Amino acid sequence: MKRPLITPDRCVACQPCLAEQACQNHAFIRESPSDKPWIDFYACRGCMHCVVACEKRAIQEILHPCDGQARPGW
Repeated sequence: MKRPLITPDRCVACQPCLAEQACQNHAFIRESPSDKPWIDFYACRGCMHCVVACEKRAIQEILHPCDGQARPGW
């Protein structure tokens, strides 16, 4: 299962965040407008549009295989 992961060192909390705008499932969450976003894995569907949209390349694609019982290995 693919999921995007934000690398905090690379994220500069762009305003507006193109990756956040590209997310079709509204999986990006910010505590306040000036904070760096994080991705809610329960809302994320793994489309990876945010990875492509991020100009700072702060989002990477990670892969977690299933645990052998058809459940994601998170």
